[in-house]
Amino acid sequence: MNKLTVTKISAIGFVVLLVILHFINTSVNPIWQPISEYALGNTGWLMQIVFFLLGISFLTLGLYLIKYLPKIGSKIGGVLLVIASLGNFLAGIFNTDPVDTLPKYMTMSGQIHNAAAGLLGFMILATVFITYQFRKQEKLKPFRKNMFVFTIILWGLEVALIIVMGVYLSETNGMITPETPIGWLGRILIVFCAIWVWSCAHYLQKSNFKN
Repeated sequence: MNKLTVTKISAIGFVVLLVILHFINTSVNPIWQPISEYALGNTGWLMQIVFFLLGISFLTLGLYLIKYLPKIGSKIGGVLLVIASLGNFLAGIFNTDPVDTLPKYMTMSGQIHNAAAGLLGFMILATVFITYQFRKQEKLKPFRKNMFVFTIILWGLEVALIIVMGVYLSETNGMITPETPIGWLGRILIVFCAIWVWSCAHYLQKSNFKN
């Protein structure tokens, strides 16, 4: 099975299992609690698989770009995806603390998890380098408009989440509480990351780059 197929299967598996978790673990309130909270219940092992699947999708796409696409921008995008994948693997290994845990009471596992979650930013940044290749490389040009639209949407969601978090968290001293309804926006962003990765792998396959 080639890397791009693994990327697509992993991205789909991530979305499907994440949706299932919303139905089988109703103790987590998606309005304000992040998806990491699903790792704390009896079905925590399933959330760990979810993180691993997203990590695999980032990793395999990144390795493909590094190996097969000739431009330096492709290599940079691939490396950034590999770094982002490590964040997902770490998030799957080290569980978060409950969202209302004060910083001074956070466990080492929770601190590592939070730091790992921040590595998602490398995936967002990678999209710029990768999308540019759809404009520069002849085989990818037929798909450049679609990838550009996907990237604009992804960045729009990222900026919106940063703004919304800034507004709400400033009112709660940086703590996520039931008064900070950012859960759904965070979920939409992470799901769209998987959609972006699936789409990129799909168009690379259609372009007949070696895989």
